[in-house]
Amino acid sequence: MKETIQLTSLEPSDDLAPFVESFWMIENPSDEDEELSTFPDGGIDLYFFHNDQYPLHISLVGLETDAKLGSMPKHSILLGVRLKILAAEYLLNTPVADIINKHITLDKGFGGIEQNDLQDFKVFCDKLSLYFSSLLNAPIDPRKRIMSELIYYANGDITVTEIAKKANWSSRQINRYFNKWLGLPLKSYCDILRFRHSFDSLKAGELFPKEGFNDQSHYIKLIKKYSSLTPKQLAQNENDRFVQLYSQD
Repeated sequence: MKETIQLTSLEPSDDLAPFVESFWMIENPSDEDEELSTFPDGGIDLYFFHNDQYPLHISLVGLETDAKLGSMPKHSILLGVRLKILAAEYLLNTPVADIINKHITLDKGFGGIEQNDLQDFKVFCDKLSLYFSSLLNAPIDPRKRIMSELIYYANGDITVTEIAKKANWSSRQINRYFNKWLGLPLKSYCDILRFRHSFDSLKAGELFPKEGFNDQSHYIKLIKKYSSLTPKQLAQNENDRFVQLYSQD
């Protein structure tokens, strides 16, 4: 990775693991803006941003289905929380179906986070963890827990029929849940997870993963759908701008 861009991540506590994938921080301490590309990864993200010129800005980013080119401003810090599918219902208590490939600005003070909290990653994580834990008053519907666990354990390589059978929840109800809370059907979400899981193979220089795809043609088609690049182009990571390839460690 570029020496100027610094990436840090932390896993959540066990009680938050069904809802939070990770806390993360990206810093650009240099005197120049840095170009970064991001790809769909199946996460719903909370962004907490500030730099020398702008005060704390908090936003909620819905699921993404397209690659995006952005810029990390000089002397800036971006902290975030990557949320899992159940977080929309149990932590945010609001659907994110209307913000696919979009974001909304949240009120200052969300989660009790203040600008000074962004200077200490552990303080940021601990403060948000306490806030999220305080929201977990209702037990998780066991069907939804099983559904979520199966999807993430399989890295998306699982059918709606398999999930429906093991979770004792009909395929129709599962897709209705996904469309209501997330804005896309389960199969589309699983495709995004399989795309993301392929990053591990790409980092290792393998242009075709050992599992998750029917054949190489199917794999290349999915990679190009979500990145607009071939597996070879992704693996080369020109200019080290594909930050998510590093965030899988």
